[in-house]
Amino acid sequence: MEGRFLACYQEWLQIQGADLNELLQAISSQNGSRARSEMELRELVEKSMRHYEEYYERRRRPVREDGPAFFAPPWCNSFEKAVLWVGGCRPSMFIRLIYSLSSAGLEAHLDNLTGPAFAFASASHGEGLVGLSARQLVLVNELHRSTLLEENRITSQVATLQENVADRPLLPIVKERQRWRRSDTSRGEIGDGGDADVVAAMGSYAAAMADLVEAADRLRLETARTLLLDILTPKQALLGRKFICQSQTDRLHT
Repeated sequence: MEGRFLACYQEWLQIQGADLNELLQAISSQNGSRARSEMELRELVEKSMRHYEEYYERRRRPVREDGPAFFAPPWCNSFEKAVLWVGGCRPSMFIRLIYSLSSAGLEAHLDNLTGPAFAFASASHGEGLVGLSARQLVLVNELHRSTLLEENRITSQVATLQENVADRPLLPIVKERQRWRRSDTSRGEIGDGGDADVVAAMGSYAAAMADLVEAADRLRLETARTLLLDILTPKQALLGRKFICQSQTDRLHT
C-alpha cells in the first residue's frame, strides 16, 4: 500500500507544482497588458480545486486498506507527523491563512499612509493583500466557527476510539487469554480462536480510523471549496489557492 500511495502522492505534488506555476503566471499578468478576466480567473481556481478533489478521491482506496497508516504516515518526516491532523492538515488552517493574508494587506495600507498617494493606491494590487469586505469577513468567520466545531467533533471521535482500545472488544479477549493460561489450556482451537478475535477487533479499529480520515478529508474539501468558490472573489481565491498550493508543494501534507 505504501508504494502505491507514494506514487499517487508524488503525482499529486507534480500536479500541484504545475497548478502553482499557472497561478503565479496569472497573478503576475494581472498588473500587465494580458490581465485575465474574472471568468478566466474563476476557471483557473476551479481547475485547481478539481485536482484537489481528484487527489482525495484517488487516495480513498489506500485509506480503506490501511487507515491507521495515515495517522502517522511512514512517508512523512517527524515534523510533518507532529503537525498532522487525522491524515492531513486542519481545515481551519485554510481560514487562518486568509486571515493572515488579509492582515498583511491591512498592515501594508497602514505602512503606506505616510507615503505618496500613489503608493497607497497601488498597495491594493499587491500580492500580500486579500482585502476582505465586511460581508466576506462575516462569512469567513461563520465558516471558521462551523469548521472548528466539526474539527472538534472528529477529534473527539479519535479520542474515543483511542480510549476504546482499553475496553471492548480487546479487553474481554485479554481477560479470556489470562483465564486460559491459569487453567493451562493448550494452544489449540481456543488459542487460534483468540487470535482470530484479536485480528477481527484490530480490523474494526482500522476501519473506524479509515472512516475518520475520510470524514476529515471531506471537511478539508468542503472548507476549501466554500472558501475559494463561494466566499472569495476570483482574484482573492487565486491568491488564496496559490498559498495553499505552496504549503502542499512544501510538503505540508493536506
